[in-house]
Amino acid sequence: MRVALPACTAGTTSGRTPSWVRRSASRGPAPLRGVAPGSGEPGIVELATSGDVNGLRDLLDTSYGGGVGNASTLDPSTKAIVAAQLRTAGQRAAHTGQAATLKLLLQRGCDLGLGFGNGRCVHVEVAARGHAEVLEVLLVEARVSLETQNGYGRTCLMEAAKEGHLECVAVALKHGADIDFATKNANATAAMFAAANRHTECFNFLRNAGCDLEIARALDGKTAMQIHTETVKAEMAKVLGGK
Repeated sequence: MRVALPACTAGTTSGRTPSWVRRSASRGPAPLRGVAPGSGEPGIVELATSGDVNGLRDLLDTSYGGGVGNASTLDPSTKAIVAAQLRTAGQRAAHTGQAATLKLLLQRGCDLGLGFGNGRCVHVEVAARGHAEVLEVLLVEARVSLETQNGYGRTCLMEAAKEGHLECVAVALKHGADIDFATKNANATAAMFAAANRHTECFNFLRNAGCDLEIARALDGKTAMQIHTETVKAEMAKVLGGK
């Protein structure tokens, strides 16, 4: 695999190989960005996070051997380097809500790794950020588990409900998320998180979907309906008090 070198510019001594080329040659083929340093062309992470599907596809085809899947033309050592770069690009695409470029990267063999720092997991973090289309891609293309929990013991359904992201709640339920799954220590459900954080739309969606409103929270023995009723009363008191 070779990266096209930029044409000589004014001030470049004819016949001399640039120092960065000599260093790269000594290290072997390792496409750090998929383009020559200083060329001004966007690299794989930039393309992934900008949503440029066509540009990303061209880069994968020309400088990344097509990816790391079965059709890859890369040798094993270079494939390992490329795999790490695709993972970074895929994680950034997921975090920035770029479903189309993430899907392309996954189709080209991108392995996201189930988790990264501090116990967070890719799809749980995506749900917390409200990227419903990305969550759909991860569930379909990467086949991530709806039972995966982050460092707080919350699933993607719980995080979506906690942050009030109705579309992510709907996506998780559509793919079979356990609507009554409860955290191990607090015995808190998605409906409880929605109610406690005043996300009435998410709470009503979960209620209409058939969640169990009688499960008691370990902290105080309150159910999701009790929590919801209390938060609604508190909001009404604020409104009436303000008048």
